[in-house]
Amino acid sequence: MGGRAAGFLVAMALAVHVELLARLRAVDTATPPWWFGYARDAANLSAALLLWGAYQGMGFAPPVALLAAMLTTLGTYLVDWTVARGLGLRHARLFIALPLLAWVVVVTVAPASVGGALAELIESVRPAP
Repeated sequence: MGGRAAGFLVAMALAVHVELLARLRAVDTATPPWWFGYARDAANLSAALLLWGAYQGMGFAPPVALLAAMLTTLGTYLVDWTVARGLGLRHARLFIALPLLAWVVVVTVAPASVGGALAELIESVRPAP
């Protein structure tokens, strides 16, 4: 798969994730419904799986793609929480989309650099034989 197509898939996965988190935020109250935690976990898992496939499409090795997917999912969740809950900004989706768009541009323009840095991270924590 080409870099642009995979970059588009990364962008779509992030858009779906942000939309799911926004819709879940609408039902998050002081006593959320019993299913709320499961739904949030499912949203995060589905985003991670979509991103894992997209990063593999960029040419990342499966372990590197998984790390990239998990870190991107965590980063998206943290940005969403900070903007929407922590700062309470209006038009939260716009403020959430800006750093995510920057990430999509970086990973689409320089996938080898991003993949190389993540591969080095994996190697640095691997136990010595």
